[in-house]
Amino acid sequence: MRPLKKGIVRLFVIGSMVVLQATQLHAWEPNAKELDAAIGSGDFAGYSANVSAWLDQKTPADPAKASEAAMTDLIRDPVFRSAVDHWQFIAKHGVANISAFSKAEANKAFLTWVMKNTEIMDMYLEAAAPSRDRLRERNDYVIGIGALERWKQLYVEDPDSRQGVYLRLGMAAALWPAAGGGQYRDDDVTDWVRRYKHFKIANQNGELVPSFNHLIVTDYGMVLNGIGSDTDLAWARKMVQTWRPDLLEYEQIPGIVSEVWRRDSPLPFTDGFISVMEGGGKCGPRGMFGASVCQAFGIPSIVVGQPEHCCFAARADYPAEEPQEGSVWKIYQGRSWLVSDCGDAMYGPEFLTEMAKRYRTAEFSLVEHLRWLASAMPSKEKAAALRNLAAKVRKPVKTSDPYGVPASEMDVITTASGADATRKPVKEEPFSMPAGVIHIEAETFAKKSPVVAVFDCYTGGKQINFFKSIVDSWVDYVVDVPQAGTYSMEVMVAAANRDQVLNVSCGTEKLGTVRIPGTIGLWKKMAPVDIELKKGPQTLRISAPFQRGVAVRWFELKPKS
Repeated sequence: MRPLKKGIVRLFVIGSMVVLQATQLHAWEPNAKELDAAIGSGDFAGYSANVSAWLDQKTPADPAKASEAAMTDLIRDPVFRSAVDHWQFIAKHGVANISAFSKAEANKAFLTWVMKNTEIMDMYLEAAAPSRDRLRERNDYVIGIGALERWKQLYVEDPDSRQGVYLRLGMAAALWPAAGGGQYRDDDVTDWVRRYKHFKIANQNGELVPSFNHLIVTDYGMVLNGIGSDTDLAWARKMVQTWRPDLLEYEQIPGIVSEVWRRDSPLPFTDGFISVMEGGGKCGPRGMFGASVCQAFGIPSIVVGQPEHCCFAARADYPAEEPQEGSVWKIYQGRSWLVSDCGDAMYGPEFLTEMAKRYRTAEFSLVEHLRWLASAMPSKEKAAALRNLAAKVRKPVKTSDPYGVPASEMDVITTASGADATRKPVKEEPFSMPAGVIHIEAETFAKKSPVVAVFDCYTGGKQINFFKSIVDSWVDYVVDVPQAGTYSMEVMVAAANRDQVLNVSCGTEKLGTVRIPGTIGLWKKMAPVDIELKKGPQTLRISAPFQRGVAVRWFELKPKS
């Protein structure tokens, strides 16, 4: 009997241990202490296993009970949602990678900050989600640990990167680091930290479009990873602000590409995109130029390939504007999205569908969390049921005509109301002129042809613009000349293309020609032109022949001794 009793006791002890272990496992749930222990020890294997088991227990075993309403409520629960994020964060970087990352003492505070903030985890993981449904279905997409290293660097170096627009910009910089030489400017190598700071400073200085402040992380990736150098980005902003400030209204920056000559450029492309603006180019340079100028202002943009053609596409915060009215993403200087290669083996319809899904931010977040939860399930049946539910939750993407991404189908923020559409005029600073000099502001004309425009100058006051390819383009000024004689005429102009002219006349008499070799779109005072003037009031006409565009700020008449 004694051996039998020993056996019974042994079985009782083993059974008690199993029950105790099961009870302990069942009692485990995510909490700050457990997370701190994993980060402190640099060992995430056990923590990940516990999170997986806990999520499995919380998820209905019966697929019929895992309805959209039930799972939506479950994923909205803060503890459950945080646990799903923790599972995905560890799995997608790799347990060994995260463990090694956490073992470095300098990384612990950063990792604690990330993993204890569900909103930040959501933003990062959703941005890093693969851009293809077929890749999302495969559970082998791994985020490089280098992204965390870069993100941590910004976290340490720039406290502004921990919240708001610079948090999202910083995530994009970490996930898709800009690198390489600028197009047509190979010696100006892009550094990802410098690129992040470039846009941060530009935004703080008010140089970017208003929509820049409410983009999603994926959008910022398509701003940071442009092919233009930092030098060209800074120039492009000043060029548009100076020469065509009207394009800043309703964020119509893509319109600048129509000012580029569509021809084989007589100039070598040795000065970045300045060369393209000055000399022109066929579809390739024009398409890259358009995308780069949009990115310079903080507008997401991509270069688009089409059969025997190249153009570009950009996100529009005012979808009602042309082209493709109603679409958030628009294609410029090209044909249909249906024939557009958007890079990374993604054609137009697939790119538009992908962006539409991401712009349905609430739906996208729910679908991704269901997929992440499915990957945590030990049971293949439960995992399949959750993936099927994710596919069911996602509504089909509708398209507009012409094919585009209709704003009405998404919940991404836009300023379509027009509240930020127009800039407030800037007051011009007063200035004094030397005695005897006649200073004429461009907008103080007596009469002008209808095709000449008057714009608010970006830095204050107003300017007039002679547009390209116009036959009858002129402005009249009444000038009271104190003394007859020779006057030196100096004109402040901006012209993005080389070799333009302005003609000066009085009645039928041609007085002189102002030659404009080019100003790369920035204000520059032209070389003086001598003209003969009579004494007393007279009308001077400044006209532009059939050529490219020229903006005028003012002109001055100085008597020659």
